[in-house]
Amino acid sequence: MPIQNPKETLERVRTLAERSGAAEVETYFEFITFAEARVREREVELVQQSAITGFGLRVLRDRKMGFLYTTDLRRKILDEMVVRTIALAAQASPRDENRLPDQTFIPAGNLEIEDASILRMRPEDLIPLARSIEDNALAHDKRVQTTRSTRAGYVVGEVHFSNTFIPYQMFRSTEAYYSCTAVAVDGDKKREGSYFDRKRIFQDLTTPERLGRKASERAVAKLGAKAVPSTKAPVIFEADAAGAFLGGLVGAFNALNVLEQRTFLANRKGQQIASPLVTIVDDGIMRRGLGTRPFDGEGSQTRKTVVVDRGVMTRFLHTAATARRSNVTPTGNATRGYDSLPVVGPTNFYIDRGSAKPDQMIQQVPKGLYVTGSAGFGFDLTAGEYSQQVEGFWIEGGKIVHPVEGVTVAGKLDEMLLGIDAVGRDLDFRSHIASPTIRFKELTIGGV
Repeated sequence: MPIQNPKETLERVRTLAERSGAAEVETYFEFITFAEARVREREVELVQQSAITGFGLRVLRDRKMGFLYTTDLRRKILDEMVVRTIALAAQASPRDENRLPDQTFIPAGNLEIEDASILRMRPEDLIPLARSIEDNALAHDKRVQTTRSTRAGYVVGEVHFSNTFIPYQMFRSTEAYYSCTAVAVDGDKKREGSYFDRKRIFQDLTTPERLGRKASERAVAKLGAKAVPSTKAPVIFEADAAGAFLGGLVGAFNALNVLEQRTFLANRKGQQIASPLVTIVDDGIMRRGLGTRPFDGEGSQTRKTVVVDRGVMTRFLHTAATARRSNVTPTGNATRGYDSLPVVGPTNFYIDRGSAKPDQMIQQVPKGLYVTGSAGFGFDLTAGEYSQQVEGFWIEGGKIVHPVEGVTVAGKLDEMLLGIDAVGRDLDFRSHIASPTIRFKELTIGGV
């Protein structure tokens, strides 16, 4: 820990800034350690460990804002930063929304985002885990002869915060993760398959055996891919692909984009914007959630927000500034690091689980596409249009018949959301943005 007493340091800097003329002051200190082991073809390719430490200072004076950060935590540097930040604020233009959050709250109980076993880990502990993942990927099928990347890692973070109105608060969090990209070979054809898992608590991670096997299965399943003709048909996004789709859509629920008319959902609050089967939630206090934290990047209380309730647009995601401009309460969605100002971002953002079985969702499709992954950025949130290259499998007669290649899917986002006709029950949080399997009634499929 580069600061012996973070609380004392934050409060000293804040008090110094207030006595130097700042009307409102925010201090933010962040400490992150990261370790990872990579294995390839049974050789240890890399073992690394790094640490990031930084201090951010935001001051407001006459509704003008100044911000500076530093990684040099010596006392004289922090004192100089106070003077320079106040001077920067004097150069800015005043804005009505330039006020810090001032609502105090009782922090949520144990959110279970810290695992003592991860805190005790050393980088060398990750090597046998990564080896085991790769060994299991290679052992599962003879057509998998190598991996492109196999990783095991962990992250430990601490955030310390105070502002003029909200007393000092802090939290510590942990994450552990595995990932593997297996390579399957059949003649001159090569296909990659990836699988990953990430959890707050180490014991919640899937086993190295299962993770390696899943990566291998995905690679082998892609062998023999064929082109398909262009058509319009039902398209199923399996859970991982649906989570990636939701991740591309999350900016549409950003209140700043609403205020600046950069989302097709602006002015749609209270309207039916998706199928009644669809409920979208942002939950910053989910136990063991990868996006869970007791307070957000500007000290506001995190909470559970239903963004879309059975298809009806109910709430956008806010920082304190966007909430003031919209005359609503903040939703605890300010995200940041020590070196950046708060911006709107999701916590644990997900489509709630439905009642459909994924296998039955496929069986009900006479001809269509089953999407397992996507590439590139395919969203125009302002225009509400979507077009993206995807990978997956062709469905005939309710059965998966072969993998596909060179395929894109496209549609208007509002029509796509309203056209979701099945939501699976297979919601699994391996990222802070997640979804169960979803089925679009009809999308444009671009093939040959």
